Amino acid sequence: MKPRDFDVVVVGAGIAGGMVAYRLATAGARVLMIEAGGRNPPRFQMVGMYATAANKTLHSPYVEAESDLKAPSPDGPNDYYDQPQAGPGQAYKSTYERRTGGSTWHWLGHTPRMLRSDFQMQSRYGGRQDFPAGLVDWPTSYDDLEPWYCEAEREMGVAGSDEEWQGLFDSPRSKPFPMSMIWPSYSDTWIAERINGKKFEGIEYRVRSTPSARNSELYDGRPPCAGNSICVPLCPIGAKYDGSVHVAKAIAAGASLWERCVVSKLDKDKDDLVHTVEFLSYGGGKGSVTADIVVLTAHAIETPKLLLMSGLANKSDQVGRNLMDHLSKSTFGVAPEKLFPFRGPPSTSGIESFRDGEFRRQRAGFRVSLNNDGWSRKGSPSAEIIDLVTNQKLIGTDLQTALFERITRQVRLSCSVEVAPDASNRVVLSDKTDALGLPRPKLTFTPPDYSLRGLAQATKTLGDMFRLINATEVALGEPTAYDGAGHIMGTCRMGSSPNSSVVDSHCRSHDHRNLFIVGSSVFPTVGSPNPTLTLAALALRTAEEIGKQLGIKAKPHVQA
Repeated sequence: MKPRDFDVVVVGAGIAGGMVAYRLATAGARVLMIEAGGRNPPRFQMVGMYATAANKTLHSPYVEAESDLKAPSPDGPNDYYDQPQAGPGQAYKSTYERRTGGSTWHWLGHTPRMLRSDFQMQSRYGGRQDFPAGLVDWPTSYDDLEPWYCEAEREMGVAGSDEEWQGLFDSPRSKPFPMSMIWPSYSDTWIAERINGKKFEGIEYRVRSTPSARNSELYDGRPPCAGNSICVPLCPIGAKYDGSVHVAKAIAAGASLWERCVVSKLDKDKDDLVHTVEFLSYGGGKGSVTADIVVLTAHAIETPKLLLMSGLANKSDQVGRNLMDHLSKSTFGVAPEKLFPFRGPPSTSGIESFRDGEFRRQRAGFRVSLNNDGWSRKGSPSAEIIDLVTNQKLIGTDLQTALFERITRQVRLSCSVEVAPDASNRVVLSDKTDALGLPRPKLTFTPPDYSLRGLAQATKTLGDMFRLINATEVALGEPTAYDGAGHIMGTCRMGSSPNSSVVDSHCRSHDHRNLFIVGSSVFPTVGSPNPTLTLAALALRTAEEIGKQLGIKAKPHVQA
């Protein structure tokens, strides 16, 4: 039989794809990564583009990089996604980045783990008539994944406090964080002094430092955080981890990378194995490549879109279903004294107390973040300058004094609320096409009542926190108004049965034994933590499984 071009083709060169490619290439496999984006321009040029951009969005540093692309990243929920029925409470609001390294270029860097209970929602909290049917148990457990959490933290370089995070909600750690925590901001400690130990509806406030893939010291050749405060959308010095780190490691280990290529179809053989990957290039060309194993890591919107275009892995009718995100909300107030925001990372501390409890039988859990970026989500400081000049007619030293007095007391508190899976929230193929002639993703998303009840409770909690710190000008918004958290999850769920899930516990397709799907698309449920550490842990574990199928050892031994 004619040898195939590669042992493994990885579709998508983000954090999951980079980690899988790195581990397999290090073990001697012939690996190809196919990526829709590219690596240019370099980081320093993108920093300049962000600094001079009039409209500073998540995507603004990357616009020039995509100026000649036929399939650019979505900059908003309506400029690429097809959401014809979406109303204010029925829109999917999170976007992603088409770039080598993926959306971790503009992520915040937070890396909390999922809790033990997050893997066991049905068995722990199910039973009520209004408990969402989609809140199932994972086919794997916290204990199964715990050593891989440790390994992912080491690979990414996670800074955190072992003392604060050991045993949180019966979720122990077997190894210390690779680095000491990112030091809390002045406003973090000021707020903690006023709320720690107090309770809201029986749950105690406790401010903890938030684990993050951000260097607190020189680590893995990357510098320590310098507090530049623009982690979102771009770390200017590379102290914050992003997926390009492992893409570069994979290339150094011998993997190949084809950029600016969009995979258009996967072809299966008569024996239901997937060996052929077809792609289109931005230059107008098209081609195909073959491999013994194909790995999809193109995140939870592009992965199901590709599977639906290819007619694969969907005997369960679950491909594209259970689209999720966390419901995010920012709330604002003015502190009674100066807290000096806009220094350090946008968020360094949070509250985990509301993530778990018996209340999850009725409503979603949530995380709270204390933020160091003032009212930047409302346009500050430029919005403040416009107001003071236009409405109050201030100039010169009067303007400077008023601006300093105002901005130094701004506080933003935010939450991230668990979203229950719902089969009707989904990705399907649109009749509309992109510039390459491929179907755009058509999204349907309405937050379940379970999650909206959690969001309303989170809004009340944030209001109580503002009360405790004696804040004024508090703006909470509508109780169930939400933003996207940038956490694109679901659509290719993991499960034990091929009748109700797309992949098994090792992320192998039930329908095609040489097709693997890696990333947050496989999450059956999501809890309330940021998903990146969990998807990285799954990627590393899946790399070991792929190595076994290839007959190679794809990772060093990990102590349980």
